[in-house]
Amino acid sequence: MVEIAKALSIRARLVILDEPTSSLPIAETEKLLDVIKGLRSEGISVIFISHRLHEVERVADRVVVLRDGMLAGTLPKSEINHDQMVKLMIGRMLKEREKAAEAGRAPGGVALSANAVRTAAYPDHPVSLDLRRGEILGLAGLVGSGRTELARVLFGIDERLGGSVALDGKALDVGSAADAVASGIFLVPEDRKLTGILLDLSIAENISLPNLPAHAKRSLVSVSAELATAEKQKKDLGIKAPSVLTRTGTLSGGNQQKVVLAKWLAMNPKVMILDEPTRGIDIGAKAEIYGLMRSLADAGVAVLMISSDMEEVIGVSDRIAVMHEGQISGILDRDDFSQENVLLLAVGKKPKLAHAAGGAQ
Repeated sequence: MVEIAKALSIRARLVILDEPTSSLPIAETEKLLDVIKGLRSEGISVIFISHRLHEVERVADRVVVLRDGMLAGTLPKSEINHDQMVKLMIGRMLKEREKAAEAGRAPGGVALSANAVRTAAYPDHPVSLDLRRGEILGLAGLVGSGRTELARVLFGIDERLGGSVALDGKALDVGSAADAVASGIFLVPEDRKLTGILLDLSIAENISLPNLPAHAKRSLVSVSAELATAEKQKKDLGIKAPSVLTRTGTLSGGNQQKVVLAKWLAMNPKVMILDEPTRGIDIGAKAEIYGLMRSLADAGVAVLMISSDMEEVIGVSDRIAVMHEGQISGILDRDDFSQENVLLLAVGKKPKLAHAAGGAQ
């Protein structure tokens, strides 16, 4: 908002916004989109660059799509929709989104159970949550609602101030990230470059790093074992790189994220926690990440996905839990998925449930 105000203070006639909502919470995103509409009504031209296609649909009068540095096509207002934009962006229609949106097989029993867990951010607000095997549970909420703090406690990075955690019905004392990893609980962090990968190491070194004993002989890392694991993960996840010896920092954002996933997938996860898994990656890589998440769930892994992208939460999740001020304000089943319901829960209000409406009738 301050950046836009600065531009208007010098009477700008053209405002270029490059991924302006990528790090904004839901409520702030709504405000920004309203501001953009206001600029247009005042005769100011706006170039809005975004990977969040539902936002482009809301604000754009015309869409120009670039692919591989060249103009791929232009859409007038009447033709702007998700599928047409994706087709121009990657040269084909995407079916992964529809596949991800379909209800998968029935989830299994509870894999991870958090009972009255208290975090340092909200010590007086206990959180209770059940995560089932074979499901993707979306975790939504405004920035500062306690989503990431909960993930850090479940993964053992931050201290649990109260409550209990159980894995497969057995009490679990996770005092460190090493304890979580040993139990099969893995975290893909929000900032992959800062806490997810080591940019100066190769793909192979990053993938083997959390599980060096499995790649070692007589306490020395076996390069051949390390390369074999990395080659398999590179092939399985479609990591685009000249070789597994390529420095990870030279990869695109989507391929870096795949490396973060690869190091955990090589260790047979029971619970996978993904914090903003598609932030800063292109639409094609997003579809691949969604496909990987669905494959994990189909294989019986319990997946907890934290996301500020409303379209992502609604399109990928089997259930949606929403946090407000450190607590779970509600959990939505697929029949009750809507942006309005997620936003209502995010600000601490009651959602409009389909079964409640039916009962009223």
